[in-house]
This record gives sequence, structure tokens and C-alpha cells, in this order.
Amino acid sequence: MLQTGFFGAFRRSELVAIEVTHLSWEPEGVVVTLPRSKTDPHGDGLTRALPRGAGPVCPVSALERWLVQADIQAGPVFRAVNRWDQLQPNALSPGSVNRIVKALGEACGLDIAPMLSSHSFRRGLSTAAAQENVDFEQIKRQGGWRHDATVRGYIEEGQQFTQNAASSLISKVADLLGEPETSNV
Repeated sequence: MLQTGFFGAFRRSELVAIEVTHLSWEPEGVVVTLPRSKTDPHGDGLTRALPRGAGPVCPVSALERWLVQADIQAGPVFRAVNRWDQLQPNALSPGSVNRIVKALGEACGLDIAPMLSSHSFRRGLSTAAAQENVDFEQIKRQGGWRHDATVRGYIEEGQQFTQNAASSLISKVADLLGEPETSNV
């Protein structure tokens, strides 16, 4: 669920709405097509492509494994689990996504665990992609943002150190003083 949410830049309501029939498996990955989303009031649909990756980071392999291990062949992809660890036929609630993200953050010992939420998927993808200098239009398309200003805000946050005018000046002054370079990454 985390990999699908992050690499698909899904809202929590979109993530829990994914059903098996919304998945189109391709050699390059999986295409998720939702009939409706928050920014799609007319029901034109939302499409996100999740590309295959290498190793445990691959969101497509993780999704395939989940569906096989949970024996999900129809209906909601991400489902509730009762207190006896039994998979339920109904989808997770959007609120449960936040609780799962926070619980995993705490289990991993992350200091930022209290601040984590399902919005971390969308914001995280955009800021991480910006740090890797991914093209603005690619970030905007993957997140399904309609307004450039929202995406630019996330990108600026992600590039606050990598695209920083002071970084070049610090390096030049260090060169003039004969100081060894240090990495700010």
C-alpha cells in the first residue's frame, strides 16, 4: 500500500478506492484507472502509471505479491484487517491509511512519525522527485495536479538545498580559501 501510494502520488481516498478491475497490467508496470477522484467531479477518471523497478523498491512487484498473498482476485485491493488478523472483504477507510502510516513511522523509529500522514505520499513523491531533478511536467502529471503553484511549492521545498544560490557561492568561497569541499547532501 505504501509503495502504491507514494509512487502513484495517490490521495488516501483514491488509494482505498482502488479495485482489482482498476488495474491494467502491462510489461512496463501497472496502470491504475479510478473512475472518480477529488479533483474529478465529473467522473472523467484518473489514471496513474506505476513503472516496474528493481528489487524491493518496485511498487508493481509489491502490489503483485500483495494480491497473491492476500488471495485478492476481485473487489478492493487494500482491505481492512480485523483484530484477529483476518482480511475483510471491505476496503480500508481513508482514515485508517493515516493510522497505518503513523504506526509504521513509529515502528521504524522515525522522529517525524507524529507528522506523517497519507498526504506524505503526494508531497513526498513531488519533493523527492524534485531533489532528483525530475522534470516539472512529469511530477505534475504523476501527481495529477491541476495547478502549477501547488506543485511548484512542493518542488521548491524539495530543492531548497540542491537548487540553492548560496551553495554555489559557498563552494566558490571555499575554493578561494583553499578549503576542502563538503557535501550538503
